[in-house]
Amino acid sequence: MFSVKQRLARGTVILKHYRQNLRTAVGTSAGPYGYTLATWTTGAVVTNTRGIPDSLAALAFMAGAVLGFAFVSVLAFGSVTRRFDQERGQTLLWGSFHFFSVGLAIGAATLVAYYVDSFIAWPLAAFLSTAVYLLVLGAESTAAYAWDHRNDT
Repeated sequence: MFSVKQRLARGTVILKHYRQNLRTAVGTSAGPYGYTLATWTTGAVVTNTRGIPDSLAALAFMAGAVLGFAFVSVLAFGSVTRRFDQERGQTLLWGSFHFFSVGLAIGAATLVAYYVDSFIAWPLAAFLSTAVYLLVLGAESTAAYAWDHRNDT
C-alpha cells in the first residue's frame, strides 16, 4: 500500500508525463490544424457562392490546392526535387495559432468566389488559399522567431 506522499509523488510524475505528451500533440498538430482550417473554410466559402461542386469541380479544387502547395514549395526549396529538411525549428506557441494565415486564406477564397464567375473559381480559390496560407504562415512563424530572439546579439 502506498502512502499519501507516495501517491502524490506518483500523481505529479503522471501529470508531468501528460503535459509533455500534450505539448507533443499540440506541436505536431499545429501545421495540419491550420491547413485543415484554411482548406475546409475555403471549400465552404466557394460552395456557398458557387453551389455544390460536381466531381470535376472537386478535382479542379484539389488540383488548385496541389499547384498552390507546389508553387510555395518551389519558392521555399528552389526546386521540386529537393528533400525536406528534417530539422524543425522551435517557435513560440502563439506562432502556431494561424489566425492571420487562415483568415487571409479565407479572404482570398472569398474574393475569388464572389468575383470570378466561372468554373476557374474552384481551382483558383484552392490555389490562392493554399499559397496565401503557406506564405503568411511562414511570416507568422518568422515573427514568432524574431520576437523570441529579439534580445540575441
